[in-house]
Amino acid sequence: MSDEDLMLDAKHAFAKGDLVKSIELFNKVIEDDPKNLIALFSRGTVFFRNEEYQKAIDDFTSYISINPSNEKIYCSRANAYLSLNQNEEAMKDLNRAIDIDPQYPTAYFTRSLAFKRLGENEHAEEDQMAGEQLQRQLSQAYYETQGIMYQNF
Repeated sequence: MSDEDLMLDAKHAFAKGDLVKSIELFNKVIEDDPKNLIALFSRGTVFFRNEEYQKAIDDFTSYISINPSNEKIYCSRANAYLSLNQNEEAMKDLNRAIDIDPQYPTAYFTRSLAFKRLGENEHAEEDQMAGEQLQRQLSQAYYETQGIMYQNF
């Protein structure tokens, strides 16, 4: 079976909720190609969903060692850190995600949660508002590409 077929089967197993099978199939892909970014990200996501947070962190870290310029992977690893109450590590990743893409609302929403955990409520509120503003801008841009005029009231 080709890696492409294994990837499809692994994603299908994940979608069906068969996390063990999904992990087994992603393992095979990664054995064949340890630098397969999609497989590393996907298996990390399955580990996260299966509450195996350290394994998720390991996969996300492997991804970052190959490609350190993806804001989404930093947010994913930050969520795993937050699940382990490693708030400072999560904060570092969220700051890195925002450095990579200051227009990525998910990073602000997640960093708002990290700030709350650290007792920094003012910063948490600022990030929540920044994320909401970015989300509105993205929605407006999307609707305008669909020919729908968006108006702020």
